Amino acid sequence: MKEKKIGRILILVAFFVMCFLNVIYFVAGRFIDSKNYENRNMAEKPSFTMEGYADFSKQYTAYYNDNLPFRRKLITLNSEIDLFVFNRASNDSVVIGKDNWLFYKTKKEDNPIADYRGQNLYSDEELKKIADNCIKQRDYVENHGGEFVIFIAPNKERVYSEYMPDFYGKPAENYRVKQVYDYLKENTDIRIVYPYQELMEAKEKTGYYLYYKTDTHWNSVGAYIGSVALLKELGIEMPSVYSDEINIEACNNTAGDLANMLNLREQLADTDGVYRVSGYDEHNTENVEYDYTGMISYHSENADTRRILILRDSFCVGMAPYIGSQFNDSYMFHRNYYTYQQYLDADPDIVVFQVVERYVDSLGTFSIEK
Repeated sequence: MKEKKIGRILILVAFFVMCFLNVIYFVAGRFIDSKNYENRNMAEKPSFTMEGYADFSKQYTAYYNDNLPFRRKLITLNSEIDLFVFNRASNDSVVIGKDNWLFYKTKKEDNPIADYRGQNLYSDEELKKIADNCIKQRDYVENHGGEFVIFIAPNKERVYSEYMPDFYGKPAENYRVKQVYDYLKENTDIRIVYPYQELMEAKEKTGYYLYYKTDTHWNSVGAYIGSVALLKELGIEMPSVYSDEINIEACNNTAGDLANMLNLREQLADTDGVYRVSGYDEHNTENVEYDYTGMISYHSENADTRRILILRDSFCVGMAPYIGSQFNDSYMFHRNYYTYQQYLDADPDIVVFQVVERYVDSLGTFSIEK
């Protein structure tokens, strides 16, 4: 009997708290940041109909949960307690590393932790399939008078393995991108660039971080090193990051996509430094178009006259201004939204397929004639 009474009291307290929060939010809600930072579509308010009455309760619950008063503040508070008190992530896709480094993980095929540990190695048959597709795409480009190059950006986890949790151990000596790189080098004449060694050398010699601590991507210094390696393969020499010509300027601080996944962008806003790399010949570069998920294009003066087209992912965004400065005309299409018509319109002399290590599977499926 006593337990039932306590239960009723708790229910009443919870009811009045919820009512109080709704009243406060009604008055102050317009002053509170309610932007969706969760990288998903929030549930919409359902309409009650006789046809859909059976699902109305479930739909309304989802809507209310997504629009709970002070929801983002409560989520942020929970994330702060998880990270700063218990040193754990409130999002299963984020790994808390050493010295405030954050890393990405997923249960999908593009799993950088599995890459790191060498748990997803290819069979010989799978490597041949990747090689066959790369040869097919290369042949198509060359038959139309162009050059073809593959560029693979290394995963952050391997470059900064010393900040990974001890639980994951040291990075595996044999891993998927190494398999692909070695197989293509040994069995084909495909041109492929994987600037892992260049990054590791620069990491030791420059003293600059090359990837963001709170983001999955490399920063402008890392992107410059990758760009220099790619351009060298294309016959264009740019000053190395060690050159006296190159100036690296600290601009401001930021927090990245992994901090955002923890709902802690503001709390981690000063974690990462943003740099500007200058000193190379920029050829009066003009950014003609910039669409993060679409096309990025540049026009430069008195640069290389070959037109370059890059089928890219988000890692190319950091490289874009460096590459764009070295060609009169450059076109960089996000491969998820690329169409064959864009290839025809660009009429490129060079085609680069750029991919970050965790998406290396795409080498076996991508198509110029998509």
